[in-house]
Amino acid sequence: MKFGVRLPNSGPLANRSNIIQVAKKAESLGYHSIWVHDHILWGTEQHRTHLSAGSAEALDESQKPNFYESITTLSYLAGLTSRVKLGISVLVLPLRNPLVVAKQLANLDVLSEGRLIVGVAPGASIITKGEFDAVGSSYEQRGKITDDYIIAMKKLWNDNLPSHQGKYSSFKEVQMFPKPVQKHLKVLVGGGERGISERALGRVVELGDGWIPAYLTPNELSDGISMVKKAVSAVKKDPSEYVFAHEMFAALDENATEARELASKSLSTNFSSVEEGMKRSLVGNPEEIRSKLGQYERSGVNLTELKFVYPNLPSLLEMMELFADKILSTFSS
Repeated sequence: MKFGVRLPNSGPLANRSNIIQVAKKAESLGYHSIWVHDHILWGTEQHRTHLSAGSAEALDESQKPNFYESITTLSYLAGLTSRVKLGISVLVLPLRNPLVVAKQLANLDVLSEGRLIVGVAPGASIITKGEFDAVGSSYEQRGKITDDYIIAMKKLWNDNLPSHQGKYSSFKEVQMFPKPVQKHLKVLVGGGERGISERALGRVVELGDGWIPAYLTPNELSDGISMVKKAVSAVKKDPSEYVFAHEMFAALDENATEARELASKSLSTNFSSVEEGMKRSLVGNPEEIRSKLGQYERSGVNLTELKFVYPNLPSLLEMMELFADKILSTFSS
């Protein structure tokens, strides 16, 4: 199992300097990947209640709801790094023109020499509805739009003279170059905070190259991965070619009690209760986290995106070092 780090491209500590420092630190410590998440519009209420980087303790009423756009942020970081993979978890696909986003992603893969990891989703949460209204996309049809756009993007990446006739996008015998460096740029399908839905399962099997849910327990992940593999095999595809990634919060300290105290307030913001958050996150000392990660590895997860909980940047860098020293080598050996 490989590990990536969520960058502070949103949240109370989101700024250019912090994004750069964390990206470079992740690469120097040997992490597999760095990750951003994706929205175009982001307001004060989302900033206060939907933490994906930092911690609740770091929130300040004077902060602006900065959200650094996913593709341009990773494009910038591609030039500042050389080895670490660049991941989006996940791109809210219906908010963008599929030809434009296919071009941007192909270009990013070329300029980063094949380091891009693309996760996509329809934008299931109600917090995205305002974005759909603002860009003129249908929130109600977002799933069907996502399916149409995935098909269109793959044609643009893989065919020399692609045509596409979909309900939401169409083009005829267009040319788009350069193609991605990765011969078949994989698309990981997001979806699942309690398991995999029927529609997400269909999207993963029919259109995707992997699954990237969030906050699942090892048993939920094991069940979901088994469902995907069975469905993939039924349509004569090779399940070993699929990527199974997972996104989760993490708080690490040599003192397990301090790790739990650090995580509690943020987890109560993101989950129905602290207890529920603890069940679906990595919280504790290195030994406890190694043990829990072993359960996730046995469930079939290939890649874990770590959303560390931290009140300030030095705390994050220290936690990244501790994880790299005490845990990373255990799973990469």
